Amino acid sequence: MHRTFAMSLISICFAFADLATTPAWSQHHTPPEGLSVLPQAGPANAEVELENESVIVVRIRMAPHEKTPMHDIASARLVVWLTDVRSRDTHPDGSADETRRKAGDIDWVPVQRHAGENLSDQPLEFLAIVPKVAPAAHRAR
Repeated sequence: MHRTFAMSLISICFAFADLATTPAWSQHHTPPEGLSVLPQAGPANAEVELENESVIVVRIRMAPHEKTPMHDIASARLVVWLTDVRSRDTHPDGSADETRRKAGDIDWVPVQRHAGENLSDQPLEFLAIVPKVAPAAHRAR
């Protein structure tokens, strides 16, 4: 059921992908042509599930109590939570936010710098759906 819901959201993302106006190629940064789209920093398990001319979908898994070091999310994205989540984001100024989500919840995550921590005794998993820049022909419509 969660996979069907997530795939429906991905379809919606495709429908709106040509509205994107900023580069967005990966979970944490925009790599030069031909380089990996996976995050370079942090222990989180990241795997590209789908990539085409409109979007990249990255599945992120974190073990119970796993932490990721401070890193940049260089492009905003839709996040679909595949598991229940209790996590903490710590920002460069030392402030922190705790997040609680249920499987199937969605969030829009803006550009930011943060460190993450899974506060749960259970693994967490989510899809990061990152729109790519729309080709010039699509933006001109």
